[in-house]
Amino acid sequence: MDKPDLSTSPRAIWRLTWPQLVMMYVMAVMTLTPVWTAGRFGADVQAGLGMANQCTLFLSVICLAITSGATAAVSQSLGALKITRANYYITTTLGLSLALGLVMGILGWFFSGHILELMQIHEDIRPVAETIWRIFMVGLPFQYMYTASGVIFRATRRVIPPLIVASLVTVFHALVCFGTSFGLFGLPQWGYLGIAWATVAAQIFGSSINLFILYRDGYLRRGHIPPLVWLKKGLPYLLKVAIPAGFASLVWQSGYLVLFILVASVPNECVAALAGLTAGLRIEGFIFMPAMAFNMSASVLVGNCLGAGNEKEARRVCLSLLRTAVLVMSLMALVIWPFREEISQAFSTDAATQGYIVSYLFYNLLSTPFSVASTVLGGVMVGAGATHYNLMVFGGSFWGLRLPLGYLLGHVLWGNANGIFLAMLISQVLQTLVMLGVFFRAGWTKHTMRAHMQHKKQA
Repeated sequence: MDKPDLSTSPRAIWRLTWPQLVMMYVMAVMTLTPVWTAGRFGADVQAGLGMANQCTLFLSVICLAITSGATAAVSQSLGALKITRANYYITTTLGLSLALGLVMGILGWFFSGHILELMQIHEDIRPVAETIWRIFMVGLPFQYMYTASGVIFRATRRVIPPLIVASLVTVFHALVCFGTSFGLFGLPQWGYLGIAWATVAAQIFGSSINLFILYRDGYLRRGHIPPLVWLKKGLPYLLKVAIPAGFASLVWQSGYLVLFILVASVPNECVAALAGLTAGLRIEGFIFMPAMAFNMSASVLVGNCLGAGNEKEARRVCLSLLRTAVLVMSLMALVIWPFREEISQAFSTDAATQGYIVSYLFYNLLSTPFSVASTVLGGVMVGAGATHYNLMVFGGSFWGLRLPLGYLLGHVLWGNANGIFLAMLISQVLQTLVMLGVFFRAGWTKHTMRAHMQHKKQA
């Protein structure tokens, strides 16, 4: 590994952020492709795909936990110019991701019936959801590896290679998805099953290319496999960051599972509401991808600054990214606002589903400044190794406010999913206000690897 680029100038920040911004949109196209394709087969397939996707995200929390720990550990190691330590963390992250992906994929396959039963999925869509889920479990180890290798690229500020790979994967995925779903390009016609198998094929394709590039560029070498002596010293910090991050992801994804259940069981138009939520989440994800680019840049830059012991610069970078992200994304929401109905029509042919897509966008576009701010601040806490704040704030707002209020408004007072969408807006506002309080008042800069090592020496 060459000497890392640790600059925090505006030019360096932009050089780190813009490829990730473009990559987020490229990946968003990939996530929208199956939703659009499922919409051609009807609301039941679209809703079943949404439930299977959400369950898969639930299993992905372990991978997200490990990669959060890797982001903090690798970026801080590079900031401190500890290149060997960074290489050890890279190979450890990839090894753990592969092993855990295999375990979770096998368990998810064998317990698919029990998992979907817990979801209380409507009997009209359960066969579709279970079939898609089982196929997704085949690709879970490759999903873990694709995610982990992408994080390694970002943590080392090598953002162009994953952008190129993501572009290739998106084109490959679209061709396979459309081809196998509708029998195009000489491919067999598998119907909605083609949507699921295209996702697995894309994960295999992407993870293989990423690992090849990492090997070619010298990141995966036998000498980078950490000895047991080092693992005893280095692994605890990765786990210290990863465990709260994992619980935060678990709380968040389990909250969304419950949110899906709330929408799927509203007294009126439950199938259309669930299809609307599925499409709405994908559309929202596409619109707000730049926020995730700022989130990832924040985690890497903060990790570099705090690894070098420069707390003041870490705070300055945070505020700069926060202002820029909120301004850019709020302007984007204003541009999109008048076209909510046209967007809904592009993602569903069902009138009731279109209505719920419009409703979802109404409340979530209003929450743009708050959603973006909390997203960026979440990245700040990851880079600092202070992921327990994300667990407390995000988990508390979701389970303490969003779900109870969603049930009250959606099931008791309004009787439809619109009440749940309003609860999402209210909880997002509160969550952001609390995260701002953490940023300005709490000691989030005191949870770095440097502080962890000093504490162990004193102990």
